[in-house]
Amino acid sequence: MSWKTINAILGLATVNEEFCRALLADPVAAVQARQFELTVEEQEAFKIISATSLSEFSQQLVALRDKQLGSSGPREGE
Repeated sequence: MSWKTINAILGLATVNEEFCRALLADPVAAVQARQFELTVEEQEAFKIISATSLSEFSQQLVALRDKQLGSSGPREGE
């Protein structure tokens, strides 16, 4: 999962209340409805996120991305 995709999803959720509510209710459906392309692995990661706020959602999303890369893996954009 790229930082570009994460930032685009979180950015849209920040400015679009309807998308934010949809993202919190059903992350996979919300991102697919907005034409974000996720791999099967990314879709599985989104399915396990359970958050009641955008802040909580973003923390879980970043944690999942870091877990995918492993603690010593390279970080895109860093």
